[in-house]
Amino acid sequence: MSGDLDIDLLRAFATVHQSGGFSQAAEILGRSQPAISLQIKRLEERVGGQVFERSAARGVPLTPVGMTLMEYARQIIALHDEALARVTLPSIKTFVRLGILEELGNYRLPAVLHSFSKVFPEANLQVQVKLSNSLMIEMLQGRLDIIVIAAEAEVPNSIPLWSEQLVWVASNAVPSPMRQPMPLVTLPDPCFYRKAAIRALSAAEQPYTTVCNSSTMAGIRASVIAGIGVTVMGKTEVTEGLRVLGSDAGLPRLSDADVVIYFRDKGFESVAKALAAHVRKSIA
Repeated sequence: MSGDLDIDLLRAFATVHQSGGFSQAAEILGRSQPAISLQIKRLEERVGGQVFERSAARGVPLTPVGMTLMEYARQIIALHDEALARVTLPSIKTFVRLGILEELGNYRLPAVLHSFSKVFPEANLQVQVKLSNSLMIEMLQGRLDIIVIAAEAEVPNSIPLWSEQLVWVASNAVPSPMRQPMPLVTLPDPCFYRKAAIRALSAAEQPYTTVCNSSTMAGIRASVIAGIGVTVMGKTEVTEGLRVLGSDAGLPRLSDADVVIYFRDKGFESVAKALAAHVRKSIA
């Protein structure tokens, strides 16, 4: 059986692959697991072959057919969502003041800015890159319209973007095991990453001492690479000169960081929703 590639079927296909399972995709898309399974079955009927390896022990790896289809599915979904946003959202030609948490570093930051320029090409964008707490203060004081920050709990006027896996990070030059108490390099309080580190260490009764406070992520990276101590950051932000400390280092498990978009008032809700949808596709 063959026919057109329905966007909903492609979205289910991409979400299953991105999330790592049918139940996870069902939760993300707000459908039941049987409904997602049926969509994948219909997609396979359309393309004339299986898109996932059903016999895999873990996860849902792609078949050769699935690999080829996935290359096109991501492009089709991104173009579909971009086109829909462009024709359904009001044209924005005024200034939009966007704040992005510095902790995102070089990996996620371009995706956010690229998404905004794609969805709102006529907008005049003003960007600030600061720590999460500073961005929240700026927005509460009316100096920012939309901010992308790490959050601990769901709050009004926010839209979830992704969950960032937090990891313990040390210099490539520092041997294990580390000295005790553990030397901790952190951003100033309040900081979600700092809170996550101290919460985990305290719960595990792991002794630590703060050896360095830096007001920038560049300072954090330089201090850790120099071997001054250990820090916490998103796994996607671990760059050259740094290494992730595994369970053999004896450090407690960290909670994940939820990255969200906050918007100042209802006037920016449609902008925030469109930006969130495009960002998710960009980082898939």
